Amino acid sequence: MASPIRSSQTKHKIEGCRLAWMRTHPLKLSTMFRFCTKATAAVPPTDLPSFPKYMGAGCVFTDGKHILAGYQPHKAKPGINGIGGHKESGETYLQTAFRETVEELFHVEASVIPPKLIPTLIQKLVPTRVKLKNDYVLVHFTLDQLLVFLRLVKASGLTSPLFATMPLTLLDLLQKRRHDPKAEVAILCLLPVMKHPLAKKGKEFVTPYFVKDLWEL
Repeated sequence: MASPIRSSQTKHKIEGCRLAWMRTHPLKLSTMFRFCTKATAAVPPTDLPSFPKYMGAGCVFTDGKHILAGYQPHKAKPGINGIGGHKESGETYLQTAFRETVEELFHVEASVIPPKLIPTLIQKLVPTRVKLKNDYVLVHFTLDQLLVFLRLVKASGLTSPLFATMPLTLLDLLQKRRHDPKAEVAILCLLPVMKHPLAKKGKEFVTPYFVKDLWEL
């Protein structure tokens, strides 16, 4: 049986040789970063459902009590709606959902979105739920994942005409976003998540008195 003292001495010798080699063979920071990102990169799940014939998709950011939404003034029937839109040729529903979300939150065209941003979002953000409803795919995420989304968007170098500084928090996303009536989504908001009997029938359940109050602001 090997002596514990000799084993400890051998271990220290090995570590000393390793440190000496690293001093004489320095790695570039970019190389080290590449190794680290390869080792820790999130792998997109392979068990997500496939919907090849969908027509549109969007991201649903919710904590179960509130959901991110936006007022869309340019639709045939203007109103508050979810975040998302139509599929572009050749897209998967995750590509559509993230592209539309970036476009609508930041009022940018697809052509200015950094090429690596959408693949990075797909890789780093795993949906909590995916649901197909009338040819439209709802991709669910938590509000904590929205913060990750914001960090990845800012890290990509994307800029927005609606933000002096790209937001990193939910509060900044809502309050520091400039109001632009020309934007597809003019104003962002949080709505309560509730099981209202009128909602199930597709009817409005905001009281007319409050709607009138909003109009008179």
